[in-house]
Amino acid sequence: MAKHDINLLQAELFPKAPLLSLNRAVGICSLVLAIMFFWAFVSQYQFKQLSARHDELRQKKIQQQTLLSTLEKKMKDRKPDPLLVEKLASLKMLMVNRQALHGQLTDSSRTYVSGFAKAMTELSTFHHKDISLKSVNITLDDMTFVGVAKGADAVPQWLAGFEHSDLLSGKSFINFKLQENAEKLTEFVISSKFDEEGQ
Repeated sequence: MAKHDINLLQAELFPKAPLLSLNRAVGICSLVLAIMFFWAFVSQYQFKQLSARHDELRQKKIQQQTLLSTLEKKMKDRKPDPLLVEKLASLKMLMVNRQALHGQLTDSSRTYVSGFAKAMTELSTFHHKDISLKSVNITLDDMTFVGVAKGADAVPQWLAGFEHSDLLSGKSFINFKLQENAEKLTEFVISSKFDEEGQ
């Protein structure tokens, strides 16, 4: 005999499983809790490292501030040694004197530096035909000429030629003496000193 069954319970009629079940909720909560524990552990580790670094830097800062204060105090308390200051002043004065002496000894315009030969060379270069020198006396910057001239006007002309001389220019002549001798020649004596204003 044929059995006729009718299944009125279709698949669409079965109740759908809920998205959030107890098992799923427990799993999600366990996962979130594990992540939070891990994050808390990492954060605690980083905090400890940063805290240790902060303490180290703070200690270093304190040491440097202490060192700075000590050095500043030493700088304020430090005074130059009077003996060294006096020695330095003496050395400076010695250097100034040596430079001045070097300048004097190497100044080619000075007679005692250039030498007697240079003075004689210049005298011969600026020779005047009416002047005859009997003696020349040169000491340091002072010069004395003794000679004979054919006429009194020849002496100033001869001295005017010294303007172009390297060695004899800038001299002031004093004790200028002229007198006529028995032969109607002019005897002269001329002394000079260095012209300080012309230097």
